[in-house]
Amino acid sequence: MNMIDIEDTNRKRLLGIIQRIPTGIPDGWEKTTFAVGGLMYIGFSNIHTEKLIVISSQRQSIIDCKTGSKTYCTENYDEDDLIALAEELGDEIVPIAGDGGGGLRRFSTDGNILVPVAPFWPIEKIIFMPNYTLYTQNPEKCTIIFEDYEIKAFGFSRCGNYMAVGTSSTIDIFRKLRITQK
Repeated sequence: MNMIDIEDTNRKRLLGIIQRIPTGIPDGWEKTTFAVGGLMYIGFSNIHTEKLIVISSQRQSIIDCKTGSKTYCTENYDEDDLIALAEELGDEIVPIAGDGGGGLRRFSTDGNILVPVAPFWPIEKIIFMPNYTLYTQNPEKCTIIFEDYEIKAFGFSRCGNYMAVGTSSTIDIFRKLRITQK
């Protein structure tokens, strides 16, 4: 077999696996979607792990992922160091991810993992793999939690009870229904 045939065979195998993954909200989680005009960056607090800083072209805010409340705050972020500050979080420096790079946690301490795939780029998918499950081995146990264009950032909070997926116009926040204390 030549390389083109090998790649074609592998692509077909992976597409078959991805098509077997259910789409929606993972068992034991709930989802809230927020409209955000011109999203640039997001970042979870490492101290107040339910708090998500959201930076858009219009303003900076904090979303409490536990309650769903949104509080606007003074814009205070650094695109070179990919950090942000917010009055509500005191002097905590929060790492952010989005337009200029950076990254959020792709795994939680209880073994949940988020992985991006783009078999039909530019459409991207985020796969939620629970409890160390690999989508290539057990696709039926996983969930496609996002499928759309232009993901800005995605990941878990430090405690693993919250996850977020941000695009240029929305943020999907997932909250674990049975919160575990860390």
